[in-house]
Amino acid sequence: MRDFVNTVDRDLGTDALATAAGLADFLRSHALLPGAHRTTERHRAAALRLREGLHEALELNHVGQDAPLTALDEVLRQLPVRLRWAGDGVVVAPTDGGVEGALAQVALAALEARAAEDWWRLKVCAFDECEWAFYDQSKNRSRSYCEYGCGNKVKTRAYRARQRADRAPALRGVR
Repeated sequence: MRDFVNTVDRDLGTDALATAAGLADFLRSHALLPGAHRTTERHRAAALRLREGLHEALELNHVGQDAPLTALDEVLRQLPVRLRWAGDGVVVAPTDGGVEGALAQVALAALEARAAEDWWRLKVCAFDECEWAFYDQSKNRSRSYCEYGCGNKVKTRAYRARQRADRAPALRGVR
C-alpha cells in the first residue's frame, strides 16, 4: 500500500500512474495483476482516487485523528471484496482477479496494517515538496519526515527566513 501511495513523486514530478499502461506495469511489478488483464482509463481513474484517498488517510496519522474521508469511502465501496472462510478463520478477499481485484488488494493492505496495529505508523512526509509515504519506526511514533534530509530542508528554510526577518528592520532604515 505504501508503494502504491508513492507512485507519485512530487519532488521529481513523476507519476507511475500517469497512464493506464503505467498502472498495469505497477500492478504487475508488485504481483497484483496477472499478465493477461488489460487496464483502461476507468481503472486508472479509480486507482488515482484510491491513491489520493489513502494519501489523505496517512496524512491524518500525523495528528492522530479520525476524520471522515468520503471520497475514500466511495472508492472502497466500489471494490470487489467479500468475506470467505479460509479453513482457519474468516478472511476478506477480492472477488475479481483483474484490475479491480488488484486495487482491492491494495486497499486490503490498509486493513491488514490496521489489524496488525501498524496503521498508525504509516504517515506522509510533512515536507510539502515531498509528501512521501513512510513507516514511522520511532518509539513514540513522532516522526514527521520520511528522512532527515526533508526535516533538515524545512528547518534550514525556517532558520533563513528568521534571519531575513531579523535583518529586514535594520535594512529598512538604510537608503
